[in-house]
Amino acid sequence: MFDIAWSTVKNRKGGFIAAFIAVFCGSAVVTACGVLLMSGLLSGVSPERYAGASVMVGGDQTKEITQNFDLHYPERVSLPAALTAKVGKVSGVRAVVGDRTVGMGIADPRGRALDLGHPLYGHGWASAALGPFSLAEGREPRSGKEVVLDSALARKAGAKVGSTVPLSVGTTPSSYRVVGLAAPPKAGLERQSAVFLTDARAAELSRRPDRLTAIGVLAEPGTDADALADRIEKALADSPEDVAVYTGTQVGDLEFLDMGQSRGFLIALSASFGGTALAVVIFVVSSTLGLAVHQRRRELAMLRAIAASPREIHSLIGSEILMVASVGALLGAAPGFLIAGALRDAFAAVGVLPGDFEISYNPAPAGASVVLCVLGARLAGFIAAYRTARIQPVEALRESQTEPPRLGRVRLNVGRGLIVLGLAAAIVLPLMIPGQMAIAGAAGSLLILMFGCALIGPQLVRITTGLMAPLLRRFRVSGYLAAANTGANAHRLSSAVVPLALGAAMALMQLSTLSTVEATAKQQAATGVLADYVLTSEATGLSPDLAETVRSVPGVGTATPVARSQVMLNYLEVDKMTARLFSAQGLDPRGLDRTLDLDVQEGSLNALSGDTVALSWMAADTAGLGVGDAAEVNLGDGVEKKLKVVAVYGNGLGFGDVTLPHGALTAHTTDQLSTALLVKASSAGDRDRVGKALTGLAQRTPALKVQRPDEFTAAQQGQFAQQSWTNLIANSLLLLYVLIAVVNTLVMATAARSREFAMLRLIGTSRRQTLRMMFLESWVVVVTAIAVGVFIAVPPTVGSSLAMTRQAVPHVDPLVWAGVAGFIALLGWASIALSTRSALRTRPIDAVYTGE
Repeated sequence: MFDIAWSTVKNRKGGFIAAFIAVFCGSAVVTACGVLLMSGLLSGVSPERYAGASVMVGGDQTKEITQNFDLHYPERVSLPAALTAKVGKVSGVRAVVGDRTVGMGIADPRGRALDLGHPLYGHGWASAALGPFSLAEGREPRSGKEVVLDSALARKAGAKVGSTVPLSVGTTPSSYRVVGLAAPPKAGLERQSAVFLTDARAAELSRRPDRLTAIGVLAEPGTDADALADRIEKALADSPEDVAVYTGTQVGDLEFLDMGQSRGFLIALSASFGGTALAVVIFVVSSTLGLAVHQRRRELAMLRAIAASPREIHSLIGSEILMVASVGALLGAAPGFLIAGALRDAFAAVGVLPGDFEISYNPAPAGASVVLCVLGARLAGFIAAYRTARIQPVEALRESQTEPPRLGRVRLNVGRGLIVLGLAAAIVLPLMIPGQMAIAGAAGSLLILMFGCALIGPQLVRITTGLMAPLLRRFRVSGYLAAANTGANAHRLSSAVVPLALGAAMALMQLSTLSTVEATAKQQAATGVLADYVLTSEATGLSPDLAETVRSVPGVGTATPVARSQVMLNYLEVDKMTARLFSAQGLDPRGLDRTLDLDVQEGSLNALSGDTVALSWMAADTAGLGVGDAAEVNLGDGVEKKLKVVAVYGNGLGFGDVTLPHGALTAHTTDQLSTALLVKASSAGDRDRVGKALTGLAQRTPALKVQRPDEFTAAQQGQFAQQSWTNLIANSLLLLYVLIAVVNTLVMATAARSREFAMLRLIGTSRRQTLRMMFLESWVVVVTAIAVGVFIAVPPTVGSSLAMTRQAVPHVDPLVWAGVAGFIALLGWASIALSTRSALRTRPIDAVYTGE
């Protein structure tokens, strides 16, 4: 059977080349998703300041989620300082060093914040041994006003031993005398700059003298690091707090908090996007193979007529597909690694990944991609050949010349059922099942609707042809032929319509959903800020005492500090506990109604104090909570709390889904600083006076910046733009694959009609009439594809809008929809026109005897 299959492949290259391209590109897409997933699981970055430590001990930065990927805490999980004594008693330990890391800022000689291009951290001098750092000049710090700078930082700041440098924690500046310069460890400092203070001063600035950022272990000579790590882990097993032990490149995860968050982002993105990509790849490959088998129905019917059994037909087609798909999947896997690297670069460019995040080039994703693509292609081939192999030989011969007048009852009913199911998932779910599950259902309904429309595609083509037939027949010969062809070959044309409609639907839904979310978030942020002025920092954040300083300014009526972080909300989903990260803010409720409007729908923010929380309606619906219920949350540093829900509000997209008391949130953030300070004047007459006073305060305070509310809300849109770009980058890859498949399918469908074109030419049809006929046919394909694409895109778009904004009418830009429709029309017309011109180059008499 493989010999026959190989002979068929060699002699019918057109259809198999199209199938090869579909599998090749599909394998590349699936491999890229797998590489990103493996990078999230395995990749990391080499340590810098901790490079000299044998073992590092830190807080466990992950929360284990049953039957799902673990989540990463967004803030630093600190350790009790008392653990150093317990670690020091483990055999093989030469020295134990407790490290405290404090975010700082540095000013230039003019008092302006110095942009280093990376964070600046302060540490106790004892932690220099973990690098190890060595003194290049001067001595170690001995008083609270002395510091040692790393040599690269000293050059950037223009500092030397004996000079004074202004350093700040938040917006609290202090002057320090430089008493030494430290040479960095061999690993260098690429992601940070370091300032060393006395251990006592570092503990004071951290505001947590009883807590450590990490514990470094220096081993006795000849001690195996992994064995020592195991002993330390056993010694700390009874610790009341979750700790983690790190060695090798794992230490980089402890040192750089953003690496764990980046891996978590990649895992979540690639897992969700990979599933969608695999479904689209299988769908496109199925459509391509279905058209290829349809074009061979005469050949397959002849095989049935000469006694080939259904099993032999399936075996033949299966062998052909295995040959083509195996080669295509294997060759396509290699570009998948390049695509993964390009995606990494794109994500880094928009700020969702660090620029130095390394891709893990593990071969496992390529192997999985090959297996999945080959199995998917084999299943698609079986489905495509099912009818031809099942029906009687005489019936197969009849259908090889003319298509069946109607679809099979089972296919028609399944298609209609999928459409009903897709409509229910898109519209009914957001109305009945609240929260994130409604969003997932609305988004997933697009593929369900697409599969349903693909099954009844020939019927949709016939409907479009019937509606356009009077218009087509106005073009006389060409129009009559176009109407007759489209009506008689609806199965063939539906194979061309389906990928074109999928591309249109994906583009329309993605762009409209992003536009709806972004427009709603901007509106909420713009109308929600009632303050006259907003203070922000260009460095690490705003110090806790700044609010009181501003409140003492004459004319200031209210000053509301705002802190930003993320928290995990734990809730029961179906039958198991799960957790989800939500953006969070910390607010002081005093005078809040004068500075911020969250659109409270239930309860009151006046009760926001102690162990309480306010939730957006999205977060409340997702967790099934209401006013008076107890919400189980993990704060940014992993601390578990049960908080009473005191309010439910509407402006979650603009300000965050979880709102806590200001102190309750900042106590569990890494720097314990505020993000912004909303300032409202006592009266309109005091507004200018307050503005001048705040400007003077900003001039005296490094990194402090005064903004108008519109400037602040515009700056806040960065997070929405970042999320939008992330979705666009991921979906653009999938859309590009669909567009390649569109061109591939249309060219294959048109090129296979060269014998038909030749017969028309031989019976008197001119070349011009044939081109016009195909031009008119292309409009039937394009109009059907756009109509189906719009039909498929509208319900998920409406459902997503309901699920995310509670608005039934999404934000639709007519120009965007018109642009997508125009692009789809141009793509469809160009693919058909160019392949038609290519097919007409062959002499008609030669094309007739070349075969189909």
